[in-house]
Amino acid sequence: MRWDYRKWAPLFGLAILTLVVTVLWDRIRDIQFGDIMQQIRSLPTPAVIGALACSAGAYLLVGLYEGIALHRVSGQRRMWYAIRTTLIANPVGRAIGVAVVSGGALRYRFYSAIGLNARQVASLIVLMAMPYVLGVGWLIDVSLLFHHEIAGQALRVSASTILLIGSIGLLKDFGWLAVAKWRVEPITVSKLQIRVPNLPHTLLQIALGIAQILCNTGILYLLMPDELAMSWPAFIPIYCIAFVAGQISNVPAGLGVLEAALLLMLPHVPPAKLLGAVVAYRAIFEVLPLLVGLLLWAGYEGGRMSGRRARVDV
Repeated sequence: MRWDYRKWAPLFGLAILTLVVTVLWDRIRDIQFGDIMQQIRSLPTPAVIGALACSAGAYLLVGLYEGIALHRVSGQRRMWYAIRTTLIANPVGRAIGVAVVSGGALRYRFYSAIGLNARQVASLIVLMAMPYVLGVGWLIDVSLLFHHEIAGQALRVSASTILLIGSIGLLKDFGWLAVAKWRVEPITVSKLQIRVPNLPHTLLQIALGIAQILCNTGILYLLMPDELAMSWPAFIPIYCIAFVAGQISNVPAGLGVLEAALLLMLPHVPPAKLLGAVVAYRAIFEVLPLLVGLLLWAGYEGGRMSGRRARVDV
């Protein structure tokens, strides 16, 4: 019997949403809205500027790799076109939910306009996902090994279990490097044949993915209150787990899922201050880029319409 994810996705999303609402209500029912706003107003200006810089760096890194992926699948060198596509597709896709699907649909619209077929766009989307997936894997696994005690407390498991999970994960990471070095035949995914990037390209994916996630993590870390009492490297696996939970939940922008996961893993941080930091994080990493993306999208569509009218007039 074939598993149809699309059939069960709404029920999965409803179950996640129910869990999220339960966790959030239990932790925030006594919080005053004014306490959250007070935390936002108290954020130091250097921290906000640093978070803005990290957000810009994250999107530019994704755009840089999108340009590399575009050249790899089509031979076209259009770096600005790729960066603009990232600035539109990523925040819009994250806001809509199921970012791979919604962002993929936008990418098909943009890249089909410059001659890419559906197979090429699908290959590009797969390549686009790999730096993030590989980067998350390496960062979580290495961070768990070096900060197993803190991670154990946050995840409510023993430090030895964290060491085991990190070790298995690291074996998986090195295993993929071996696949990249020695596998020649393409991998078939839903009738789509994908050529495994060679080792140098895989290392580039990992480097860019790690840099992107460090920027993502840096946004929230800079905005967190002093009660976090945790180093940036120790905070990385907690952020990654919470962020990935939001991504796979199918809830638009992981709204509520990220917050619930952080509240569960960071019980020592006052909920009002934590939620204030997350609200500021969402404004910087999601709302502001979404506004920029919508403006760029409007400009793109306006340019296409003007071009069509010009051709009709001729």
